[in-house]
Amino acid sequence: MPFVADFLSLMLFIKDSWLFPFIQSIHILGITLVVGTIAIVDLHLLGFGIRRRTLAEDVAPWTAAGLLTVWVTGPLLFWSDWNRYIKNPAFLVKMAILAVALLTHFTIHRRATNHQKIAAVVSLVLWSCVVLAGRAIADFDIRAL
Repeated sequence: MPFVADFLSLMLFIKDSWLFPFIQSIHILGITLVVGTIAIVDLHLLGFGIRRRTLAEDVAPWTAAGLLTVWVTGPLLFWSDWNRYIKNPAFLVKMAILAVALLTHFTIHRRATNHQKIAAVVSLVLWSCVVLAGRAIADFDIRAL
């Protein structure tokens, strides 16, 4: 099982080195891209901000880049200290809300034509909750208590 041993060694190295805060910073930049671009589109749907019809198409590559970034960095952060995260209620809440936010974004939000303002408000609330729950991870850290 050399692969497992190498993987565990890499995760321990990430956890105990300068790589963890570096990866975490990249993760936060990715979250900023995702939530920021989605918020721009949601605010546009609510009548605020830029009035271009192609706004959602214009920011889509940035949203995709943010999603790719968090999909790479998130698992690295998680696996570097998985035992800590699975005991953290804020992390578990973040993952649950994230699942709902992604499901909503890729289904209801994209297809809502008659109820786009409601979809935009729901989206803004969900993504704000993802960010707040992510921030709360440090506050509910079992090791810190």
